Amino acid sequence: IGRDALVFFTNESNPVTSQTTKQYRDIYTGRITNWKQVGGDDVEIVAYQRPEESGSQALMRKFVMGDREMAPAPSERITADMGEIVEGVSSYANTANALGYSVYYYLANMYAIEGIRMLEVADVLPSHETIGAGEYPFVNDFFVIIRAGEPADSPARRVMEWLLSPDGTQAVADAGYVPAR
Repeated sequence: IGRDALVFFTNESNPVTSQTTKQYRDIYTGRITNWKQVGGDDVEIVAYQRPEESGSQALMRKFVMGDREMAPAPSERITADMGEIVEGVSSYANTANALGYSVYYYLANMYAIEGIRMLEVADVLPSHETIGAGEYPFVNDFFVIIRAGEPADSPARRVMEWLLSPDGTQAVADAGYVPAR
């Protein structure tokens, strides 16, 4: 019924605008440690992480890391609250060398703050349009699922039918997610 996405972000004054999946992976495994290695300034990359049990961490493992281990991050760079990672990246020592990741919904709708810029993946910027069209590579679909034998007049089937209706699709959009159709 809808889509969200894993997105990367940095301080808006960072000159880097796009990276490949491999570059993001190499940063988070510790193979790339300086923005100069990916076309930026000659400064250390301060890579924030999310806790292991967070949804954005699960998406990071699914889309970017696979079976590769992330480099250990100092505890002050592992943020339990989604707002902390955005605040930390936007204002890290008043520089542009921090990097973070989150879900599109959160960054675009709930915690859009000045000083943050979403990064492209292989030259595709995350947006409602690129996520909806499946052009952005780290898209995560969400579904409505009911049992096959659910009676036609059951509450579950009525909710599903409403979610699939134009009104339900609009509700998904109004909530800040990207409708799947």
